[in-house]
Amino acid sequence: MDHLQVFRYQAEPYPRIPLFSEKIVYNGLSLSEYADQCGFDIDRLYQRDFTQHPRDQTASFLQNWLFFGSLQGILGSQAPIDINQFVEKDEYGLRLCTKTLEACLTTWRAEIDALAEESPEKCRAALFNAGMVQNTLNKIYHNLTNSTDNPLSPEATLALGVLGSTFDHSFKWFWDLGRGRTWGLHNVAAARMAAAGWCPRDIAVSREFFSELPMFCASYMERRSAPFDHWDCTSELCLLNQIDETTYVTQHRTKGCQCQHVLPDQAEIRRIIDAGGFPVICLTSTTPAVNATKTGSASSSAPAGGAGGLNVEVKAGSSATSNYYMAVSHVWSDGLGNPNANSLPYCQIEFLYDRLNGMAWTEAYAFVSDLADGKIQEYDEEWEQTKIIKPLSKGMKAVLGATIRNVVTPIHKYRNSPVRFWMDTLCVPLDKPYRKRAISQMKEVYAKAHMTIVLDSELQAFEARGCSDEELVTRMGISGWMRRAWTFQEGALAADMMRFSFHDGPTTLPLWKGENFFGSFAYSNPKTAKVIASLEEKFANWIGVKEEEKIPQSRLYEMALARKTFSLSRIALEDSKQLFIGMKAAWVSLSAYYSIPRQQANRMIGVWNGLRIRATSHESDRFICYATSCASTGSEQKVLQGLLNLPHEKRMKSWVGMQPVVPSGLLFIPGERYDEPGYRWVPTKVHPVALDDDAFGVREPQSESFVFKKPGFIINRGLDMETKEKPGGTRTDQAFTIFDSETGLRYSVGFIDPPPANAAWASGPTAVILKLRVGNRAPEYGLVKETGALLSNAVEVGSRVYGDFVCRVEVGLHVVTDDDETSEIKLLQARLLEDTQEWLIR
Repeated sequence: MDHLQVFRYQAEPYPRIPLFSEKIVYNGLSLSEYADQCGFDIDRLYQRDFTQHPRDQTASFLQNWLFFGSLQGILGSQAPIDINQFVEKDEYGLRLCTKTLEACLTTWRAEIDALAEESPEKCRAALFNAGMVQNTLNKIYHNLTNSTDNPLSPEATLALGVLGSTFDHSFKWFWDLGRGRTWGLHNVAAARMAAAGWCPRDIAVSREFFSELPMFCASYMERRSAPFDHWDCTSELCLLNQIDETTYVTQHRTKGCQCQHVLPDQAEIRRIIDAGGFPVICLTSTTPAVNATKTGSASSSAPAGGAGGLNVEVKAGSSATSNYYMAVSHVWSDGLGNPNANSLPYCQIEFLYDRLNGMAWTEAYAFVSDLADGKIQEYDEEWEQTKIIKPLSKGMKAVLGATIRNVVTPIHKYRNSPVRFWMDTLCVPLDKPYRKRAISQMKEVYAKAHMTIVLDSELQAFEARGCSDEELVTRMGISGWMRRAWTFQEGALAADMMRFSFHDGPTTLPLWKGENFFGSFAYSNPKTAKVIASLEEKFANWIGVKEEEKIPQSRLYEMALARKTFSLSRIALEDSKQLFIGMKAAWVSLSAYYSIPRQQANRMIGVWNGLRIRATSHESDRFICYATSCASTGSEQKVLQGLLNLPHEKRMKSWVGMQPVVPSGLLFIPGERYDEPGYRWVPTKVHPVALDDDAFGVREPQSESFVFKKPGFIINRGLDMETKEKPGGTRTDQAFTIFDSETGLRYSVGFIDPPPANAAWASGPTAVILKLRVGNRAPEYGLVKETGALLSNAVEVGSRVYGDFVCRVEVGLHVVTDDDETSEIKLLQARLLEDTQEWLIR
């Protein structure tokens, strides 16, 4: 398993897999031929019969046959490979070794590409053969895992699953092939995570967003979360982060500390909010050095009415360079909340000062130090090479060397600058009128912040330096910070100025590496950005960088898309992107480009899906987070306060009524909806379900209706002929069949949600709007039923169909059997409408 990801902080090493025979005895025959030669009946192996020979002989055969045979059968399909490279001798003897597997897969990919140019038929045959080898490996592997008489050790069996999964990952990475086979590694990983004390919510998120191997690797990662029994947690909710304000206790940095709380000037906070601004906290040291360590421990307590060696002031927030501030994003379960007052213990104030003081300098210093040491290289010469890294790295080493560290270290050590920051605990008043106004300003707070700092107790238990990108992003993705809806909103509003605080300082999210080092400094000003870009060019010329070394970013992106190099690390990063994709959708620049309906809809869909895996202590807060994250303009921000003044059950309807576009997926998701004319299709809240439809509806000018473009059916008559009722109006049938006379196809329509008990809706013309046209999915998905919405009072006016939302339905092809009693006389005549059909839904 040497090709798997290795974390800096790993709970335990991957298992060692011994070679069961004295040497590799696989001779290059096909799998069936080799089994026959060794005297094994494959059919009996397929039936889980592993008793044909003694256990030791069978174990040796299975390892040679399945492990080395699969390697040779796939990688050596064009030319035999050296199987001995997959064996290594250590202090215990011979063992399996897969250090070269990724490189071999990359070479094999090149061979298949060359074969495709030479003979497409031979290429298809080679890929078909690879699939057949995988099918054999997959079948026997599952037989072994489910057998009570497995001659292989659990570790050796697992190695076969890891090998097969690696092949399938490469098929999907290279050619988007390999759907359908599973190797059970998700279940293995989930069992390991549960045994290690992971929360069921984190396990469920890992299973949903990580493919098999990245999740399996993550199960070997060390965790340092707060001690907590997750027995009562669920796959949707971690109780560790659920806050009960009646019992919540603000924590001190160390057990037994009894320092006093520091309460910022409440009158000044209210005055700033009344003036239309937002407050920030300004901490200034009154002593040469604050008595706190990097880890935030404090040995002194504040005197009564004071803040010890720190002066605490309240200032008005500003984006001016001279008064820049940082926004702090945290989870209350880490102890930095306070439901009773806008105060924190002095030791926590001291911790914040030490953690935030010189944060930007710390980031710059670490970067420059790495440049001087020559540690920063290209992220990948096929992916993220930028023209500034090479010249700066060469220049720093040639000109400055170690001198820079000798100069800046004393400055860094004795810095004593003021720290300005915004934090909800200290800056959002508890009294409701001011609280609502402060919450409605959060967009402005995070947009103007110089940097947003994520404080998470588990992340701060690890050092970021020395960790791979995939380890960092995996830790970020399963942190406590990722469980909360409020922190999603804060991350969404922070855009690319967000930093995750580890024990050794701030770290950027290692995804979408387009952000320049200077992004949070000079490059935030377009004028200085132009000047610095010119200086970069001159600096590159000065140290002799040749033109051919400056690869255009567009070309790098094309090279990355080619996916010609296999890397499990890249797969892990791609998987991890899905955890943050909703946040990324909200990072679209607030420009004229954003006003395009497509971009507005993408933001709404991304934010909705990002919040889906987040929880709040108060369900009504989910809508606040959603509406705030979706707001893009100043005018939208102003109406947020009005929405917050409404009863929470009316907020979603009012929000929809203000939007120029809405996601089409709202029509098809489960959950409670409004029972009001014109809004029966609108969900009453932000339900924790996925919006898996990327289409959208556009508001009709001078109207409250939205125009959706979707396929569907117009049904020629009402459904009253097909509706049977018990006494009291209860429906007894939950499906009907429609017949498209143009294509001759029949479709069954079943109710996902119960239709109204009163059957009056079924008396008029009806229609069905579909999320996707039935039969439009890829063949490997089979005959999938598509989700739709049933409309009553349907009428065609020109090129549009108008109708009233009734409930969700599912539509699939109706396969007629010999004993099917359905006849065309009983069928409802319908007409299929194309994907571009316009619908106005009331």
